[in-house]
Amino acid sequence: EEEEEEEEGSESSSPPVFYQMKPPPEGCCTTDGFCQAGKDLRLVSISNEHIEVPSGFLLVGAKSPNLPDHLLVCAVDKRFLPDDNGRNALLGFSGNCVGCGKKGFCYFTEFSNHINLKLTTQPKKQKHLKYYLVRNAQGALTKGSVICWKG
Repeated sequence: EEEEEEEEGSESSSPPVFYQMKPPPEGCCTTDGFCQAGKDLRLVSISNEHIEVPSGFLLVGAKSPNLPDHLLVCAVDKRFLPDDNGRNALLGFSGNCVGCGKKGFCYFTEFSNHINLKLTTQPKKQKHLKYYLVRNAQGALTKGSVICWKG
């Protein structure tokens, strides 16, 4: 756990640096479970909606510390997600908001701010992305296998 909170590239054993998110632009939605455009991202709310997923992207569920019983639906470039052994994920991030459709988030911190994923420390990788999301036999989006983050 100590390793997760340590900043990237830091070789000292200094205490974790607490991360201050910039306040969202005026007029943006700041409600947990909704993106800044005010669109609901909670899996329970959008499980039956048709979600446009670009080629090379996967739908994944993010866990919000403020919404322990909910997953937030995210579209993430699968190259930045690990394989089944927790390996081979490219460094970096590429994601889209499934709520408002905003595309091209290149930093997880920027993306987490947009989806109101309120983090207390600078995230190392995107370990808040917890589950792959899949469609069940009835066509509803559901929680799939755990994303295996290693190291």
